[in-house]
Amino acid sequence: MDSARADALAARSHLERGGWIPRNSEPFRHLLPPQASVWLGDEPDAACTASRLEGGWQLHPVPTTPGVSVEARWLDAADAGQRRELLAGLPSPGDGPAAPYAWAHRALVRDGLRLRVGGQARGDAPVWLRLDRRPGAAVEAPLLVIELLPGARCVLVESHERDLAATGGACSHGTVQNLQVHVRLAAGATLQHLRLALPGADDHIAHHVDVRLERDAVYQQCLLAGGSRYHLQRLALDLDGARASARAASVLLAADTALDQQVQVRHAAPHTRSSMHALALGSGKARMVANAHAAIEPGCDEAQVRQRLAGIPTGGQPKLVLRPHLEIHHDQVQASHGATWGALPPEALFHARQRGLDERAAKAMILQGLAGAALAGALGEQGVLEEAAIEQRLAHAVERHLAAESREPSHG
Repeated sequence: MDSARADALAARSHLERGGWIPRNSEPFRHLLPPQASVWLGDEPDAACTASRLEGGWQLHPVPTTPGVSVEARWLDAADAGQRRELLAGLPSPGDGPAAPYAWAHRALVRDGLRLRVGGQARGDAPVWLRLDRRPGAAVEAPLLVIELLPGARCVLVESHERDLAATGGACSHGTVQNLQVHVRLAAGATLQHLRLALPGADDHIAHHVDVRLERDAVYQQCLLAGGSRYHLQRLALDLDGARASARAASVLLAADTALDQQVQVRHAAPHTRSSMHALALGSGKARMVANAHAAIEPGCDEAQVRQRLAGIPTGGQPKLVLRPHLEIHHDQVQASHGATWGALPPEALFHARQRGLDERAAKAMILQGLAGAALAGALGEQGVLEEAAIEQRLAHAVERHLAAESREPSHG
């Protein structure tokens, strides 16, 4: 038996011994994920789990600054040598709350991409990269590793948009994707990470993004995510170096579907800063969770934490759970958190209608404004969203959300 196959079997064995995520798991207690058999392709009624689809990672080269290196390596985890290269330097799945996902991924991972971006001279423009992923199999566990060398600056647009027409309807049961992303930022590196995760309604999606920052590194993430049969977005931020900074903003949309976002931040050095802003828009019988947890370890002088969660029911009777949480083990820090839940103010809709808009168009204009402001706040500027065409995709996502809402059956 080759080492790659042995590694995959060992991961399955570990998962069987340790079990799946229990009902009393704190991060998952409001939206329990499907069992391991779904993520491993062992569901007996999933007739299409063995089918291969046309997909995988597609990197669109963007002209870069002269002298800046961008290295991309597509690797096959079924090959023992390439598997070692693909997993090199990555942590063991461990035993944390989401570890079963990591073990399931290690058992099933087949393809991966490693990106490495070199440093730039001070004042140079950032490197722009666009990365698209379409499902490569009905059940898949892709891997993405991003490494920025000291001083590197990069804007990465990572897109996961499910287009059933593109797959020819190859899988009527939807697809299953357990994605692991590992981001490593060396001293002084900056990554602006724009992520779009818009699956089909019948898909099962779990995206895990693990980010580690050395001193003076900066990570900024904007996430636009849509609901599906089950959709998890989990972001773990480790601020290991002094003056490291991380900001995350998300717009979550679900109409009669499920969407769970979990953000965990660990401050492990002085003068570190983090902020998290989530806007959840739900309609029909949607089930949505926005879960933020920040921990400040001893010795983190002048650490700063901000959390802001907001939920807006746009129609029907969605279930929206907002959970900000702070864990502080040091005195000299600044920390704040808050959560708000409620319908759009009637006066805002009234003033929008005064412009001659119908109710749906007025609602779309207000929601797009709120969502755009939330995402721009993570970047500190609007220009990146415009240049990456995120605003157009956001407008389309809001329109699609409201269109699904208008098709809901009336209640009462």
